[in-house]
Amino acid sequence: MSVQRIFRVASCLTPMRVSPSFLTVAALLSAVFLSGACKRRPLTVGDNNVQVNISIDYDIVNWPDPEEPGMMRVMFFDAGDGDFASHAFLPASGGRVNVLPGRTYHVLAYNFDTESTIVGNEYLWHGIHATTNEVPESYKSRLKSRATKFEDELIVYEPDHHFVARERNIYVPARSVEAPPVVIDLDASTIVETWKVYIDRVEGIQYVASVAGVISGLALSNTLASDEESEDKASVFFETMSVTKEGVLEIQFNTFGYVPSEKQVITLVVTDTAAEGHEFNFDVSSQFADNPEQIIRVKTGEDGNPDIVIDEPDIPDGGGGGGLAPEVDEWDDVIIDIPV
Repeated sequence: MSVQRIFRVASCLTPMRVSPSFLTVAALLSAVFLSGACKRRPLTVGDNNVQVNISIDYDIVNWPDPEEPGMMRVMFFDAGDGDFASHAFLPASGGRVNVLPGRTYHVLAYNFDTESTIVGNEYLWHGIHATTNEVPESYKSRLKSRATKFEDELIVYEPDHHFVARERNIYVPARSVEAPPVVIDLDASTIVETWKVYIDRVEGIQYVASVAGVISGLALSNTLASDEESEDKASVFFETMSVTKEGVLEIQFNTFGYVPSEKQVITLVVTDTAAEGHEFNFDVSSQFADNPEQIIRVKTGEDGNPDIVIDEPDIPDGGGGGGLAPEVDEWDDVIIDIPV
């Protein structure tokens, strides 16, 4: 049996005579089939960049001329655990951010050029927040006549306007450089409110050397991911004040918001030209809720509010100084030679 199998195999390997025309046809068919089965393609290059477009809302109550941020920080957080994934520092209009594709992210953007507003826990989606620092002792010394004990009160700077945008659950697909770009549009708006206070009125303004003020019961911080002010209270120190000719004291301050469970009390410490301090307190808690114009009006001598009256102090000859509204009767010209 084995011998027969060998002869059969050998007979199959016996050369066959093939006509030239058959070889021509076979070559043509092979070229056709090979051209359809194999195609030369260039290597595909992946693109991990995402285009982020930022639009900023500059319509701010009581803040008519906001400046465009010099820089925006755009951050990507893992949508699952909230951990930091990637970030980039971009112009106010946005730009490109490099992130790993095939994942879902939470995206946060905020301006990175504020002076008093600081960002903490910036690498955690659920922990990132904006706040301000506590004022130094030199500021507190200007409030030395207050009855409140400083060790029981947190007095902080007022925040700068802070533009923040947020988007959740943004899926970034894998793509090549030839594919259309991934575009994320963000709308940023401020998390800080500007309030104005009008106190009508101050008598004896010519005897006032300086005024320092705080307002209590305000929010210490803002959680950026949820845009919620904290329930931790703080008192905000403010210096933006002026007095009209009619004696109306105008105050302006910024805040992350107010704590509804706390009282909002404005305290003014007025130092007269004899360096004596006078304290005035105004409970304005009822004027914060449902107040879209963010203006507080106080009428002294009404509703239990004290009158702001600064009497002429007794100043020894040669002592003291001018008040906030000094009067000048006559100017004298003084001519001196300045060597160059």
